[in-house]
Amino acid sequence: MSDIAEEKFNLTPRSTTTSVNPFPGLRPFKIEESHLFFGREGQSDEVLLKLSKHRFVGVIGPSGSGKSSFIYCGVLPILYGGFLTDTSPDWEVIVTRPGAGPIENLAESLLQSDPTYWVADVEEKKIKKTIVTTLLRSSSLGLVEAVQQSKRTSNKNYLILVDQFEELFRFKDSADTGTVNETLAFVNLLIEAINYVDIPIYVGITMRSDFIGDCAQFPDLTKKINDSHYLIPQMTREQKRRAIEGPVAVGGAKITQRLTQQLLNDLGDNPDQLPILQHALMRTWSYWSNYRDYEGEPVDIKHYEAIGTMSEALSMHANEAYDELNDNQKHICESIFKAITEKRGENFGIRRPTRLGEIAAISGVSEQEVIDVIDKFREPSRSLLTPAHHIELNTKSIIDISHESLMRIWVRLKNWVDDEAEAVQMYLRLSEAASMYQVGKAGLWRPPDLQLALNWQAKHKPTLIWGQRYHPAFERTLVFLEYSKKEFETEQRIKELQQKRRLRNARITALILASATVISIMFLIYAFIQKAEADSERLKAEQNKNEALAQESIAKENEKRAKVNEELARKEQERAEQEKERAETQKERAESALIEAEEQRQRAEAGEALAKNNERLAIDAQKIAEDNAIIANENEKTAIAAKAKADRLRYLAISKAMAIKSTQMRDEQATLKGLLAQQAYIFNTNNEGDKYDHDIYDGLYEALKSLQDPLVKSLGGHDKGIRAIVSNENGNYIYSSDTQGKILRWNLKGVNRVADTLRSNKPGRIIRTLVVSSDNKWLAAGGEFESGNKSPFIELFDLNNPGETPKKISGFEDYVWNLLFTPDNKGLIILDNEGRSIKYSDLTSVREMASVPFRLNDIDLSSDGKWLVGVANNGKVMLYDVKNNFKATEIYSNNTTLSAVAISPVDHVVAIGDESGLIKTFKLFSNEPVKSLIGHISPINDIKFSKDRRFIASASKDKTVRLWNRENLNAQPITLSDHPTWVWTIAFSPDDGQILAGTQETVVRAWPTKIETMADKICEQIDRNMNDEEWKTYVGDDPDLKYERTCENLPSKK
Repeated sequence: MSDIAEEKFNLTPRSTTTSVNPFPGLRPFKIEESHLFFGREGQSDEVLLKLSKHRFVGVIGPSGSGKSSFIYCGVLPILYGGFLTDTSPDWEVIVTRPGAGPIENLAESLLQSDPTYWVADVEEKKIKKTIVTTLLRSSSLGLVEAVQQSKRTSNKNYLILVDQFEELFRFKDSADTGTVNETLAFVNLLIEAINYVDIPIYVGITMRSDFIGDCAQFPDLTKKINDSHYLIPQMTREQKRRAIEGPVAVGGAKITQRLTQQLLNDLGDNPDQLPILQHALMRTWSYWSNYRDYEGEPVDIKHYEAIGTMSEALSMHANEAYDELNDNQKHICESIFKAITEKRGENFGIRRPTRLGEIAAISGVSEQEVIDVIDKFREPSRSLLTPAHHIELNTKSIIDISHESLMRIWVRLKNWVDDEAEAVQMYLRLSEAASMYQVGKAGLWRPPDLQLALNWQAKHKPTLIWGQRYHPAFERTLVFLEYSKKEFETEQRIKELQQKRRLRNARITALILASATVISIMFLIYAFIQKAEADSERLKAEQNKNEALAQESIAKENEKRAKVNEELARKEQERAEQEKERAETQKERAESALIEAEEQRQRAEAGEALAKNNERLAIDAQKIAEDNAIIANENEKTAIAAKAKADRLRYLAISKAMAIKSTQMRDEQATLKGLLAQQAYIFNTNNEGDKYDHDIYDGLYEALKSLQDPLVKSLGGHDKGIRAIVSNENGNYIYSSDTQGKILRWNLKGVNRVADTLRSNKPGRIIRTLVVSSDNKWLAAGGEFESGNKSPFIELFDLNNPGETPKKISGFEDYVWNLLFTPDNKGLIILDNEGRSIKYSDLTSVREMASVPFRLNDIDLSSDGKWLVGVANNGKVMLYDVKNNFKATEIYSNNTTLSAVAISPVDHVVAIGDESGLIKTFKLFSNEPVKSLIGHISPINDIKFSKDRRFIASASKDKTVRLWNRENLNAQPITLSDHPTWVWTIAFSPDDGQILAGTQETVVRAWPTKIETMADKICEQIDRNMNDEEWKTYVGDDPDLKYERTCENLPSKK
C-alpha cells in the first residue's frame, strides 16, 4: 500500500457502526439500486414514449453522463412496474453487450432468461449456446426465431437492451475476423426484430455520442436513431445536488451544506465528472463510516479531503490495489492495463476490452497469474475492472475498465497509456518502413531512427501476440530491424578499417616528408658555406677596382683644367657679338608686346562673362545634386530600417522556435537543451523581444530543470498537501502550512534551503491560511481546528520566540479561512461564519465589525489599511471603509461566483477571480475601464501582486499558475503548469524573485520570476558552446546567421 493510502486508511476505526454504502462508485447503478438513483426524475417518460411509438430508442450521451444508470434505474423499473403497450403490460428484458463477439454474447443473454439453462451441466450449456448462436447466424430473422422459440407467455413484450453499443465499432477493426463479419449481421438482427410485427420485440441501445458518426455506415440503423433517440441532458446544479444528498439521506446520514457546495464546485459543468463524483462519494462515505468522531456526525469536508477530493480519490484508490501487488504482479498489472486501454488519434484514451487469454499471451504469464491481479482491482469495494467480482473468470472472459475516467484520473495509468501509445507508434513506423523496403521504395534504417527503434525493442520486448494486435507483419518488421542493425554494424566496421588504412598511409607519408626535410636542411647548410666564400672573394675584387678608379680620376682632372682655360678665351669673343644682337631683339619684342596686350584685354572681358554664366550653372547643378543626395539618403535609411525590422522579426521567430524546441528535448540532452534556451533568450533580448515572452521563459525553466539547477528546486519537508504560503515583507523567510497542521519556515537565501519546523504535525488540524505582520513579529494561522468544547480559534506565533506555545484567540462561529494583519500590526481582520461576518481582533479579544447578508469568499486589505475589499458568492465586489465603521459599498457586480481577490500594495489596483477562471482588474476610485485576463479554465483559488509592480500571479484549479505582465496585460501570460493537482495557494518571495505555490503535493513549488537571472544560470551549468552542425540544425544554415558563442566564457565549437 502506498504511503498516502497507509496514512489515510490503514487506521483503527473510531466508529464501529457502519451502514451500506449508498454510492456505487465507477460502475453504473443496478436496477435493485433504483431507490438510490436521484437527479433524473421525470426524464424516463420521454424515453418510454419513444420506445412505445417506434419500438426502438437510442439513449445517447457523452462518456460519464450516466446512460446505463438512467436505463437501469429510470426506465426498467417503470417497465417492470407494468408499462402498458398495445400488446401487454408484461415485460421481459434481455441485456447484452456487443463485446468482441456480439452474436455469441446475444445468444448468452437470451439463454440467461431460460430457467433450464441454469440447471444444465457445462456440456449441455455449450450445446444450448451453440444451437441459439447458430439460429442467430442463420438469417436476419434469427433473433425473431430465437425469441419465438423461447416464448413461454404469448402476451409478453420483449426488450433487447444493448448496453455500450459503441463496442460494436471499437471491435470492427479488431484482428478477430469473426467479429468484423458479425458487425453487419448483428445490426440486421436488431433491425429485422424491430420490424417484425407478429412478436412485440423492442430494442434499446446506450451509446457514447462521440461514436454517433460510426452509425452512418448502417443506413437502416441511422434511420432508426434519427426517428427515435434521446440525448441525455446535462444535469442542472439542483439535480446534481439531489444526486449527492439523496443517497446520503437514504443511507441514514447527513451531509453538510459546505461539503455539498464544495462537491458542486469541484464537479463544474463537465458531465464526464459524474462517475468521478460517484466514486469520490463512495470513498468519502467509507471514510466517514469508519473514522467519524461521534455518532450522528455529518459527512463533512474533512472526510472528503481525507480521501483526496475528486482530483485524487480515484488515483489513490487504484494505487491502493496496485501497492498490494508484489513486483512480478506489478509488471503483469502494467501489461493488463496497457492491453485494455489505448489512445486515439484525437489524443484521448478509450477502452479496449480484451479476452483474458489474449492478455495472458501478451503478458507472457499464465491465465491464473493474470486472474490474481485482476481480482485485486475488481473487489466489491473497488470495482475498477469488469466483469463483477462474483463472476468467475475464464480464458474467454472480456476484461475491461469500469469507466474511461480511470484513464484520465489515475496518474500511473495515464503514464502507461502514453507509454503504450509511443510503443505502438514506433512499431507502426517500423512496420511501414519494412513494408516499403520490401517493395524497394525505402532503405534500411540508420541512426537516429535505428537507435530509437533498438531502444524501443530493448525496453518493451514486443511479442508476436502484442504486435499482431496493431499490424499483422510482426516477424517481417523485426527481421527488418535486425537486418538494419547488422548492415549498420557492417558499415561501421568497414569505416573503421578504412580509417585505420588512412592512418597508416598518413604515417608513411609523414616519415617520407621528415626524411626529405633532413636532406633539405643539409643542402641549406652547404649553400650557406659556399655563399660565405663567394662574398669574401667579391669584397677583395671591389677593393682593387676602387683603387684603379682613383688613379684614373686624377688624370682626367688635369686634362680638364687645360681645356677650361682654352674655353674661357673663346667665350669672351662670342659674348661681345651676342650683346649687339640682343639690343635689336629687345626692340622687336616691345612692339609685339603692345599688340598682344590689347588682344589679352579683349579675351579677358569675354572670359569673365563666360565664367559668370558657368558659375550660375554650377550652382544650379550643385543644388540638384544635394536634393538627390537627401532623397537617396532617406531611401537608404528606409531600406536599412525595413531590413533591420525584417531581420529583427526573423531573429524573434527563430528565438521562439528554438525555445519551443528546447522544451521538447529529453533530460539526457540537458547541455544542448540549455544552449538552445539560452541562445533563444539572447536573440529575443538583442532584437527587442517581449522581456517576459512565455516561450522564452518555458525554454529557460525546462533547461534549468534538466540541468538540476537549485534555482528551480522544489522545497520539501511537508507530509501532506500544502494549503497556505506567506512571505515576510522585509526579510528572507517564507512560511508554509499543510493539511496535517505542520508549519515550516524557509530561508530562501540559504544554500540548501532546509526548512525550520515552526510546528510539527497535528493530525486532524488543517491550516488553511497564514499571515505575517509587517514587522515580522507575529505569524497568525487559521483553519479547521477547535478546542475541546468545539469552539473554533486561531493561533498566534511569536516569531521572536518560535519555540513557545502559540497564543489562542477564540470567539468565532466557524472555522477561519481568511486572516489579515492591519498595517500597524496591532490587530487582525478576520472573515468568520462562512464568510457572513467580518470581525476584528486586537490579538486578545474578538468583536464583529460588519454582518454580511451573503457569503464572502475572500478579502484583502489596502496597504494603508483604509479599505477592505471582499468578493462574494453572488458575484458582488464589496468595498468596506475601515476607518468609518466598515461602511459597505458595492463597487462591482459579476455574473459568476467570485472566489479570490487581491489589492496591489502600491497603486490600489484590484484583481478579482471567478469560478470560470476569468480574472478582472480595475483601480479603486478611478474611471479606468475594467480589464479582463483570459487564460485559466477553472476556478481561481488565489491572486497575488508583486511589490515591484511587475506581475499579477494567479493560481487555479486547472493545475496552473499564471504570471501576467502588468506593463502589457494583453500579452500572453507565463504559464507555470508543473503541477499534478489543483494549485491552492501562491506567494511571491520577499525580493519578488520567485513565485511559490502549494498544491496537494508535499512540496512547495518554486519558479524564478526574473528571466535574466535564469539566463545567467544556464552558462554556469554547461561546459561547451554549440558546434557548427548544431548551429545549422537549430539556428539555420543561412550565411546571414553567422555563428556566435552562446556563452562567452566557454570555448567555441567544442
